Amino acid sequence: MRPIDRYVSALLQTLRASLDIGERLTDREWKSPTECPLWTVRDIYAHLIGGERWMAEGHPTPGDFQDWVDAAVYERRGQPPARILAELTYVYDHRTATLADPPDPQAPANYPWGEPTTEEGLLATRVFDCWVHEQDIRRAVGRPGGLGSPGARVARDVFVRSLPRIVARRVGAPPRTTIRLTVVGEVGADLAVTVDDSRRGRFVPVAEHLPTAHLTLEWESYARLSCGRGSRADHHVWLSGDRELGERILAELAITP
Repeated sequence: MRPIDRYVSALLQTLRASLDIGERLTDREWKSPTECPLWTVRDIYAHLIGGERWMAEGHPTPGDFQDWVDAAVYERRGQPPARILAELTYVYDHRTATLADPPDPQAPANYPWGEPTTEEGLLATRVFDCWVHEQDIRRAVGRPGGLGSPGARVARDVFVRSLPRIVARRVGAPPRTTIRLTVVGEVGADLAVTVDDSRRGRFVPVAEHLPTAHLTLEWESYARLSCGRGSRADHHVWLSGDRELGERILAELAITP
C-alpha cells in the first residue's frame, strides 16, 4: 500500500465515524460546547464540511487562514442539524468517489495557511484535522472511541514529527540534552530526541542515550496536550530526571493554532 492510500483510507474512516455519531445526536448534544475554543459540536461539523469542500474544489488559495477557518462555521450557524449532516454526507460521498483515484502523491500543493507541501502531505494533514475533531465531538457528547483508529496513527505521526523542534526551538533545551517520550495505550510511541551543539533537535536511538528527562503518558493525554485540549492538571504524566525541563516540554506540546 502506498502512503497516500493509507491516508485516503484513514480520512474516509474518520469522516464516516463522525457521520455515524452525528446521526445519533440529540438537539441538545448538537449545541454542546467542545474543547475547541468557542465551537459547539455543530460548529465542528461545519468546519469538517468546509475543509473537505475546499479539498474537493482543488484547494484554491483561501487568503487569510483564520478567516477561511471561521467562514465555514459562521455560514452554517443557525442551520438545523439535519441540514448540516446532509451536507457532510454529500461531501463524504463525493470525496469517496474522487479519492478512488488518488492524486499524484508528489504533486505540489499548499496548506490553507500558504506553506508549500505535496498532495500526500496535504491529505495527511486533513486526516489529522478530521481525527482531532472527531475526538472533540466524542468527548463533548460522551461517546468515546476511535483512539486506536487509522486516523489516530496518522495523528500520532504528526505529533511526533514536531518533537525535535519543540525540544530545541520552543523549549530551548541546551545542547547535549536528551528527552525521552514514552506514550502508552491504543497508539504507542517510545522515542528520544537530543539537541546537538548547533541547537538542532534530532531523533536518536532510545537505547543509546541516557535521557535528561523522561516523560511517560497515556495516548489520549498526549493527543489532547498536543492539540491544546484541556490543561496540564487534566493529565497524569510520569516524569523522571529533570522534572522542570519535562514540565516545560509538556507546556509546549500543542501544535494546533
